[in-house]
Amino acid sequence: MTEKKCVLVHLGSGMGNMLMATPMMQIFSMGGFQVDLCLQGETPGAEKLFLNWPYVRRVSAQPDDFSANRYQYYIYGVEVAAPPIRFKNGDDAIVLHPMWDYQEYGLYSEIEMYSNLARCILPDLAPVTQTGCSHSGRVFPEISAKTCVIAPGGQRHLSIRKWTGYGRLAEHFDDVAIVGVPADMDLSNRVIFPPWVKRAFGARINYQGKWWRVAKHFAERHDETMAFPVHAKDYVGRLSLDDTAALIAQAGCVIGNDCGLTHLAIALGKPTFVLVGPSSTRKVFPTFLKNCVVITKHYGCQPCQEKPELGVWRLNMGQSFCPYHIRCMNDISVDEVLSAVASRLPHMVTRRAAT
Repeated sequence: MTEKKCVLVHLGSGMGNMLMATPMMQIFSMGGFQVDLCLQGETPGAEKLFLNWPYVRRVSAQPDDFSANRYQYYIYGVEVAAPPIRFKNGDDAIVLHPMWDYQEYGLYSEIEMYSNLARCILPDLAPVTQTGCSHSGRVFPEISAKTCVIAPGGQRHLSIRKWTGYGRLAEHFDDVAIVGVPADMDLSNRVIFPPWVKRAFGARINYQGKWWRVAKHFAERHDETMAFPVHAKDYVGRLSLDDTAALIAQAGCVIGNDCGLTHLAIALGKPTFVLVGPSSTRKVFPTFLKNCVVITKHYGCQPCQEKPELGVWRLNMGQSFCPYHIRCMNDISVDEVLSAVASRLPHMVTRRAAT
């Protein structure tokens, strides 16, 4: 009997990055491979999003759960902080380590990076471009196709991706729910340091340290409080990740910035409206995602993720040196967001019309 072909996919980084690898897993599965998935990224509980997903055989955050198995291929993904997994036939397996090159060449999206890798092994299969995952199956009677879900997202360390208008936006929907974690509501890290502070403090500025507290006195503040109307259903900090996915799956649409929950909404097939400023839309929200609408300003400095010479986009988001005062996010108006939603889902905007 021929041994079943197996591939081990090992992913790190954020939840959005993990979800963008799911078309690759679908291609492997459709090509006759059994797919095992190890997730060691920034989002606790992300493995629960794949427990009932038909394209993976086993999912775990523990590398030892895969050590006794044999694999023909081992995909050691982008930004895995943990060492490679040692499995039974590790010396004989083909190890592939996809690397991202968006800053220099602009070849494709992160989804295509992974799916093209699978198609190198299974060239006769058609491309898969839609991301996917599962959820807990929990039923929320108070959530329906009339519910607009808002996902502010990003926690503290993704300050330059945040938009501060979600509280005002929620006023325009009769049925609205807020999801995420408490740190998503924390805008205290959303500041801009002038050049002289950058020269004086440099890398010593960290929002958990004393230099941050000193330097912040000289910063330009963009940290207004997000206050939501009383009719908004507040689930912030109250749901597990897979229950949040179940809630999103029952809702009518999702609005958020570039964060894991907007990628989750896209993977669940929900109409998703994403407010994008510094992020590369080509990299993370490509146009072939038909259920995703990108709302952006198209300034010449965008996306600074692809323009390292600006010195704005950085892995350590403890400080921001945006020379344009985060205009790409700050200048997006509530009315622009409402117009984008109304153009696709006119029945959703009911509380007060956009001006």
